[in-house]
Amino acid sequence: MSENMKTGRNCKIGNLKVVGKGTIIIGDDVTIGDNVVFNISERMVIGDRSIIGDFFEISGRYIVIGKEFWSGKHCQIGGGSCFEKCSSLVIGDQCHLGNYGSINTARAIKIGDEVGLGEGTKIYAHGAYLNFLEGFPVEFGPVTIEDRVWCPNAMIMPNVTIGHDTVVGAGAIVTKNIPSGCLAVGIPAKVIKENCYPKIMTYGEFKCAMDAFIVDFCVNILDIEPWRIKDVFKVIMEGQSKRIFVDECMTLFDFENKKIDGRATEMTEKFRNELRRRGVRFRYYVKDGVYVAW
Repeated sequence: MSENMKTGRNCKIGNLKVVGKGTIIIGDDVTIGDNVVFNISERMVIGDRSIIGDFFEISGRYIVIGKEFWSGKHCQIGGGSCFEKCSSLVIGDQCHLGNYGSINTARAIKIGDEVGLGEGTKIYAHGAYLNFLEGFPVEFGPVTIEDRVWCPNAMIMPNVTIGHDTVVGAGAIVTKNIPSGCLAVGIPAKVIKENCYPKIMTYGEFKCAMDAFIVDFCVNILDIEPWRIKDVFKVIMEGQSKRIFVDECMTLFDFENKKIDGRATEMTEKFRNELRRRGVRFRYYVKDGVYVAW
């Protein structure tokens, strides 16, 4: 282990190669896969409970990655100019970088909380190759992605800001700013729906969506026959509120306030994980068998 790397509690670190001389701070319960390379010139922080996939290469001057970051395999952070003063990367909490995703940090990149960069998504802070003195295009510039954005297999170019609560369609190339709360698709990406996210559900809409989720969860995850769901899977919806008690231990999932209160069991953890896969994320982790807020 490198002398300039400080590691938190309960970390699992595979075949890791540390090249640079910068300070590296690893939070608690972090998992780092095999054949991972860190090359940091000044400072890097990786937040608690993050997962760094196999064959991930992270290079740069200043990098901060928030809590519960998840990456797939063969990802890359860095590229040309990544050690220069103009280079930096800040990623918020509960973000996702799919297999073969890459983030070029020739200029400052800022990514908010709950941002999903799907498999193959690329972010570029520069675009240049041929002689600019002969009129060829050259562009350097920062990229900002605000909170709660989903970009599956997209390409994001320099000098772009993507507003919060936005979905960018698969395969899109983003060359201009995209406002908050919209759906943008195409090459180049264009807004096709404005002010459509987030939608605030009525209690009736919430109940219909949750009923459908519970059936799917029981049939496909718990392998329970539909007619046995009420006998085996204990769920109580409380009045007209968006609160649900799960399992015999009656662990509370409060969707309005994003709270969990109670014991963690195999069933509640499966329930929480399936909610996460559908974008419902709670800032809780399990400690000594109960749910604890961050």
